[in-house]
Amino acid sequence: MTPAEFVNEIVQPTIQEFRDERRSRRRAYLACIVVYHIKDYLEKAGEKDVFQKMKGACPSTFELVRSICNGSKHVHTNLHHEIPFHAGDDWDRPPARAGVMRAGISRAGDATGGREAKVTESSLDLYGCVKTLVLTFQQKFPVHLSSCDLHNC
Repeated sequence: MTPAEFVNEIVQPTIQEFRDERRSRRRAYLACIVVYHIKDYLEKAGEKDVFQKMKGACPSTFELVRSICNGSKHVHTNLHHEIPFHAGDDWDRPPARAGVMRAGISRAGDATGGREAKVTESSLDLYGCVKTLVLTFQQKFPVHLSSCDLHNC
């Protein structure tokens, strides 16, 4: 399977399912797993230094997705991860609507809600992370991924 085939057949629909159900832990973890593993398909296709290029392009996003990928698979991350993550460390962020929103968690203007995880002293939206990461993979490796239509993710 080429990197483009993996992205088109596995990554894109997985991200779209997460986009449509942003509060789902299952969809968040699966999206993180498939997006992170684009690097393996690129390496198999002959690309070098994929890890370093991606980490350099979006360090916090890349490390969080990596930690969720490995932490959800192995229950927790090991010491080789800059961002520690244990399966379940993420949380639900309700939309900012009357009767649903939660003070200190919901974000003003957010009609859909989402999932978040801690990065140092702040938190990141997991859907935003996987979308940023897949678009960065495409930008950094256009020879393999320019044919992928990721705008509906």
